[in-house]
Amino acid sequence: MIQTADPCISAMPSTRMLLLATASRLRSRIRSGLADATAQVVTETQLAAQQLQQEWQLFWEEVFLEAERLEQSGDGAAEPDPSPSVPSQQQAAAADGARESEGDSRHQPEPATRKRASPAQVQESIDQLRAEVAGLNQCLEKNTL
Repeated sequence: MIQTADPCISAMPSTRMLLLATASRLRSRIRSGLADATAQVVTETQLAAQQLQQEWQLFWEEVFLEAERLEQSGDGAAEPDPSPSVPSQQQAAAADGARESEGDSRHQPEPATRKRASPAQVQESIDQLRAEVAGLNQCLEKNTL
């Protein structure tokens, strides 16, 4: 009787068992890969949601600061802040004060003695806000892709 030098050859599993083992390992790897990909998507989604929330809060802080600035200027037709995404120290201090007094002044009705802005001035303000929102959306799309 001739003996083989390699003990693995004599103990080699059948072709059927090799196919079953191959299929089993492929399923395990695919499931593991899907689990990893799913975890990564969940993490990135959470980060995107947090960033969106922060940008949305910053946007509204800027809106309220701009509204206060327009009220203080009196005519409402003042030029917009050239860098709304980078608030000045005065604006940052005002934002801190606004955060502390949230609900106090934001939802109060306007006094009857306040000078009303013309429809053209209101439309200009709306157009500027829309442009800012569009810019924020583009930034978010760039960061999430």
